[in-house]
Amino acid sequence: MNREPLGKWISIIYRYSMIHANKLLKPFKMTGSQLMFFITIVDMPGITQEELSEHLKINKSTTTKVVQALEKNEYISKKISEKDKRAYNLYPTKKAVELRKKIRKLAFEWDDILCYGLDDKQKEKVYSFIEQMACNADEYINKRSCNNGRKKDKKIL
Repeated sequence: MNREPLGKWISIIYRYSMIHANKLLKPFKMTGSQLMFFITIVDMPGITQEELSEHLKINKSTTTKVVQALEKNEYISKKISEKDKRAYNLYPTKKAVELRKKIRKLAFEWDDILCYGLDDKQKEKVYSFIEQMACNADEYINKRSCNNGRKKDKKIL
């Protein structure tokens, strides 16, 4: 079988997704690279910057820069952590919560574009396969179990 590595196709989809996101987010003074931080903070209010870095697998200096930009554009607020006075908890503003609803709708519209020509059963398989692939990558890189509640036939580690 003559084929290209999966990483090539995943990379292409990611790059086009960023182009699409940058275009859609420009009116909101946000970039595609800030989007995953924004969504995580809205979906996990009170997360610390360190937890955010760990969750997204991004270095702390990048997280700091993105948090500053989101704060400047009034999407988040920072409060000193009661548990650790050196840390900040991040909270979405009302503006961010409202924008998150719009972004979620746009994300599913992009999914529809990516899955054009697939029936519902095929789409469900795509979601399942990609989720499993992400889990496999996490297990391999982080040397931990990540089966998302599924039984796996074999361990990849």
